Order: sequence, then structure tokens, then C-alpha cells
Amino acid sequence: MSVFKKITTDYDEQEDRITICGLTDKNETVILWLTLRLATRLINHCINLLEKDTPNLADKATKTQNSREKFQNFIQESAEQQTTKESAVSVTNDSPKSLIIKIDITNVGSGITLSFIDEFNTGYEVVLTGQQLRQWLGMLHLIWQKTEWSTRVWPEWMARDCLQPTSDELSIH
Repeated sequence: MSVFKKITTDYDEQEDRITICGLTDKNETVILWLTLRLATRLINHCINLLEKDTPNLADKATKTQNSREKFQNFIQESAEQQTTKESAVSVTNDSPKSLIIKIDITNVGSGITLSFIDEFNTGYEVVLTGQQLRQWLGMLHLIWQKTEWSTRVWPEWMARDCLQPTSDELSIH
């Protein structure tokens, strides 16, 4: 299985799929297509992992759904603000393209390994810390807005306006 040193995620409007352009440990570039069905499953699983593994959610201050969402939003925003800008993976016309048909997710220490298996049974792995997973999901959330796909897969705490006061907290002067 090849290991990605770097990935760039985007949306291919013509294919109507998420693309993951990866640079492998052998300095080869590949393009993987991720369908809506598989992307939705991946997002659901990753969100569940983050919600389950977030420290301090058992505290009294985060007992209500609203406070848990605000706490998750705070952690998400913090991770996204620490994202460093990097150059995109440069693929060529010769870069192989394949459809992801399976994704294995393995917990490793303080993060996860995503193993993308394509239609030819070739595997590509990327290891993400918890913070990197949040950053990648944040980028995927932004890309999702271009797709015109349903946003129901995303939790409320991923929304940029989650920290806005609810109507009963609003004060007018």
C-alpha cells in the first residue's frame, strides 16, 4: 500500500466527484475520485469519531446539546485557524486516475489512518492527527459548498455561524 506524503482535495464538476490528488512516498502522483455515497459515509464516520473522542464533553458545562455544539465549533475553528497554506499536489496528464470503492479507517494513537482502496484493489494511506482530521474536514466542508449536494451530512457545529446567539439570547439596543 502506498502512503501519501501530501494530499490536495477538490471537487471535479465534470465528474461530479470529490478528487483527492495525492503525492506518494515514492514521489508518484495519483488522482482518486470519491463519490457522494462514499464521501457521506466517510464524513459521518469521521464526525462520529471526533464527537466521541473530544475531551471535556463529559464536563457539566457541555451537558446540553447547544453547549456541546458550541464546544465542538470552538475546537473546529481553532484547528482550522492553525491550517498552514501549502502548495497543491501537482498532477500531470499521466497521473493515474481511479475510483475509490472502499475506505478503511483505523485509529492510531492520537489520530487515524485512512486507507483508500480503488477499483483495481490498489491502496493508498494517509495518516492524520486529530487536528489534521479537523482541518481536512473543514476544507472538505468548504469544497462541499461547490457541489450543490445536500449539506445534511454536516453537523451544526461545522457551520460558521454556530457561535451566533440563538433567538432567545439576542438582545436589541
